[in-house]
Amino acid sequence: NDYCLGLCLQGFLFLLVAGCCGVIYLLIIPTWMGYSSVSGQVHAVGFGIAIGAMATAYIQTTTTDAGSVPEGYVPDELLDANGALIGDVSLRDSMIKSGAVKWCKRCETYRPPRSQHCTSCGKCVLRMDHHCPWVNNCVGAANTKFFALFLFYATIACFYYALLVFFFLVNFFKGKTIIKMQDLGAWLGLILCTVIVVFCLSLMVAGLFGWNAWLIIKNETSQENYDKEVASAKARKPVRHPYDIGCVRNIKSVMGPHPIFWLAPVGPVGNVLRYEKHRDFDE
Repeated sequence: NDYCLGLCLQGFLFLLVAGCCGVIYLLIIPTWMGYSSVSGQVHAVGFGIAIGAMATAYIQTTTTDAGSVPEGYVPDELLDANGALIGDVSLRDSMIKSGAVKWCKRCETYRPPRSQHCTSCGKCVLRMDHHCPWVNNCVGAANTKFFALFLFYATIACFYYALLVFFFLVNFFKGKTIIKMQDLGAWLGLILCTVIVVFCLSLMVAGLFGWNAWLIIKNETSQENYDKEVASAKARKPVRHPYDIGCVRNIKSVMGPHPIFWLAPVGPVGNVLRYEKHRDFDE
């Protein structure tokens, strides 16, 4: 099932990161730069920061509840002046049929705007983007920032690793390292395996990061972007996304109100039951 697949992918990522760290800290730095040199210390710290930031963002993405609908949630449209659920059942049903409010048949509860039901998680997820098997979790309102940062730091770590290995091999074949071909042994196989996998992953991760960055700038989820493109095709003209409130405010709605913390995999979750709309969609 999806959960077992997620565990397998997580195990694969752990082994890949462990192998890359072994190549960097046990082979490349000590046999090429040396830990006593400035360049060795700089790259040891720099690569460690990249891996640490990536791992932190990954753990946050995996362990954070993507966004669950509160028990007993009722949309504002179905509340009377006193804040109680309106008693007219036919009116409630008509609003559901018209799409004014959403009802999840699987969860048997009302669904907030921008939420979707995830069959893998078995629940409705606030501002759901997709279910990602690589993190074994949904990407939603509460962890979209962490997921984007994971992709960002993973891209940096992949290219950093590839560049270090490339320049190490160049210096190795020039005879500028203290290790010789006969001593390289199993290291060569590990280097080749990790470089091939990391190179392929770097292209995929970089592309995913670019796509997710674009979605954040437009304040869209993958499903919302698809729905907008379908609507635009039917209307034969561009259709505006109702939650697109401007580039900076869009980013703040996902990454947090303070730009200084945008690249930090921490931060509180805002009011994810209600989202500000563009003024053209104000009722």
